[in-house]
Amino acid sequence: MLSNTIVSYDSITKPFGGRDALLQKTRQAAEKVIASPASVSAKMAEFAAGLDAMQQSQGNFSQVLHTPRNPTAALLQAHVASQAVQHDQLESFVLKGIEEVLEIFEVRFSQKDWVGWMISFFSWIEGIVPAARPPALQDPEKIANHCNIAVLGDWGTGLYGAPVCAESVRHDPDPYHLLLHLGDVYYSGTPDEIEDRFITRWPQVPGALSRALIGNHERYTGAHGYFDSLLPWLHQTSSYFALQNDFWLLIGLDTAYYQDFWGQEGVLDPDQVSWLGRVLKTAGNRKVVLFSHHQPFTLLDNNGGGNLLQTLSEFLDAGKIFAWYWGHEHRCLLYDPHPLYKFTGRCVGHSGFPETRPDLIAAPASPEFGSQWRKLEGTGKIPGAWVLDTPNLYIPGSEADFAPNGFMRLELRDDRLIEYVRAPDNANIYLKDLA
Repeated sequence: MLSNTIVSYDSITKPFGGRDALLQKTRQAAEKVIASPASVSAKMAEFAAGLDAMQQSQGNFSQVLHTPRNPTAALLQAHVASQAVQHDQLESFVLKGIEEVLEIFEVRFSQKDWVGWMISFFSWIEGIVPAARPPALQDPEKIANHCNIAVLGDWGTGLYGAPVCAESVRHDPDPYHLLLHLGDVYYSGTPDEIEDRFITRWPQVPGALSRALIGNHERYTGAHGYFDSLLPWLHQTSSYFALQNDFWLLIGLDTAYYQDFWGQEGVLDPDQVSWLGRVLKTAGNRKVVLFSHHQPFTLLDNNGGGNLLQTLSEFLDAGKIFAWYWGHEHRCLLYDPHPLYKFTGRCVGHSGFPETRPDLIAAPASPEFGSQWRKLEGTGKIPGAWVLDTPNLYIPGSEADFAPNGFMRLELRDDRLIEYVRAPDNANIYLKDLA
């Protein structure tokens, strides 16, 4: 039930008749938990900002899952959803669309409930500390020279195209050997959300290896759900890792653990970069492919790429990076080779989150792949890109308003890398022999 529970700005302000009355009640709860008046005021300022971010991210779609890139808002949504499920204070409604019928639960509560919920909320967030991050294995894990890889980004919603993607991966007639998640389990990667939105829904493919990166949403709760629940379940050592065969070296980077709590740009720490340098020294003639949650650059998001390109400049200048796949931005973009570093970049953050659809009507369509791909021109430092732009058939009643979900399939065939973009139902909508 947790995965079908939507916590919207409208649902939490409705019992109070508006924002101001909600904030007044919330302050009363904060004062019972936080001793310092100045600290109460600071927390309430963060709370109000998070509430405003929730309203903005909701837009006109209160019945569709949404969450801003704001820690307080994501933590609030996670807590309210948990309390509503625990106390059976949910109201069901059904959305009907072109291809999907979806039952959704919306929270319902009284003002009296809210004070108790917020007392436990502030007690919880005041005690959040980062989980310890264990070091990665020193040597890359082995994968086969012929290896089928499923790449899913921002998949952890349990809704819309996410379960359909999982079923397509699970039942593909040419089975996968490696399944990669690029991070983000919503709302904030709590242990319950990890269990309900990831572990119970992740595709189980006999004999396949699964690996998961950490996203900013898991980091909001200190990443305890990620490190203490998800990684043991995956038999994964750390939040960064390496896998290799005779021709390829695949590197999963942790760009979220040290990111600024309120920021959205990825950060690579010195320990991880030192580990990466040691792994690359033993790579030989293998081509190197990076995977991360955060993007090194973007044409559609307000994100400068953090310190990723600068920190990896030694390896990029040497031409060691062949391709880079990332999520965070909930879209599918196929970038041209980077003008300076020559690697091919791919944004694969569209596997489950419902992202509003940008206006790309003026962007030219692909002569090869049709009108579902639109061309964005580069900016000089950022290469141009093809953007997947179709209705999202898995959001009932609002299909045309949201960008599509889907995933990527990569095939390693000795020294070749073949990439596919797949719709959630496994229909192939792009194919390229990248190497």
